[in-house]
Amino acid sequence: MIDASSGLPSNPPAHPSVGPGNPVPPSAERIEAIPSAAAVPVDREDCWRRIGVTGDRSCRELETYIHCRNCPVMAEAARAFFDRLAPIGYLESWSGILEERGARRDLEVVSVLVFRLADEWLALPTTALVEVTKERRCHRVPHRTGGVLEGLVNIRGQLQLCVSVQRLLGIEGAAAGKTPPAGDLVRVDDPELRRLLVVERPGRHGPDRWVFPVDQVAGVIRVGQATLRAVPATVSQSGARFCQALFDWQGVMVGILDETRFLDGLNDQVRST
Repeated sequence: MIDASSGLPSNPPAHPSVGPGNPVPPSAERIEAIPSAAAVPVDREDCWRRIGVTGDRSCRELETYIHCRNCPVMAEAARAFFDRLAPIGYLESWSGILEERGARRDLEVVSVLVFRLADEWLALPTTALVEVTKERRCHRVPHRTGGVLEGLVNIRGQLQLCVSVQRLLGIEGAAAGKTPPAGDLVRVDDPELRRLLVVERPGRHGPDRWVFPVDQVAGVIRVGQATLRAVPATVSQSGARFCQALFDWQGVMVGILDETRFLDGLNDQVRST
């Protein structure tokens, strides 16, 4: 059906039928059959950017199709774009990239929480971690405080044993005015950044849970097994026996605490206090 006011079909067919048995009506002589993408003239390439909705909107077909995405010209161009042949070497290049990524993937990784005690950066497997919370008041226990056990602390309405990991590992306090070790990992001596770490493990009579303060928490990271180093036998620090491996992170050496030995050490020290 032809609209007399505009001379255009009210519902133009997507593919006008032209042939001996179906001649083109005189009033529609100016309607061109939609050419294939391969036959689109150079002056009509990317016409939607020049005279379409993203151009100066001077295209007469906008009166019919409203938007270029409804126009068969753009549809044919899109079809030709997605059906085009891949460049020479394209598939081989991507195959090599995907194979290389698969080879680099380190499936054996360990998730740890990195924190600081005085001048030492340590890490604890997240399997033992329950919570990281702000520092709060510790209540001393009469006749039981003075060693590793510092007292009791209120965590979510429950009193938990608060211990000093710094004493357990034999780490000396940070000296005033001492230059922190060089590295990209920033050490910040700010009381507002001190945190309490809550750790636990299954016990005979329920989970054994401890709380201990740290000077700074850097965050949770994933460390590949291939990047771990053995703890040197020449290390003289008393806390070295609680470490299972070392790794370099942001320019500093971080020691990963052995979860079993570390928690066993806390349990033995608390019981003997």
